[in-house]
Amino acid sequence: MNRKIEYILGIVGFSMDALVAIMGGVFLLILHSGVDFLKDAIDPTEYGALSDFFPVFINLLWIPILGCVISFILGLIAVVNIKKNPKVAGGFLIAAAIISSWLLFSGFFFQSALYLIAGIMCFVRKPEDSAMQ
Repeated sequence: MNRKIEYILGIVGFSMDALVAIMGGVFLLILHSGVDFLKDAIDPTEYGALSDFFPVFINLLWIPILGCVISFILGLIAVVNIKKNPKVAGGFLIAAAIISSWLLFSGFFFQSALYLIAGIMCFVRKPEDSAMQ
């Protein structure tokens, strides 16, 4: 059976995950290198508790980046397995959609929708030879 649509949706999805993970990693490295500069720029008397929150916020940015990396790996495994076992690939695609779903709320990245569509198509589409009988 031709699974080209699922294959393309999976490739676009894990490419977007890779892009977000790389951009997030670079952003995090820039923030970590400039923390001392930004920390001195925030006046603790003016912002109070917010000046203590900034380093915690920077350290919490690793969570979405790790989510993108995990989603990228699941999407890559799914794309590799689409021809051999579409049901397993569909499971991996739906798992990747769940993990990367937080990016859907940003409005810019929609790979979770692509993963979900491809995963559902892997489960729903039947081979042509069984459909003819």
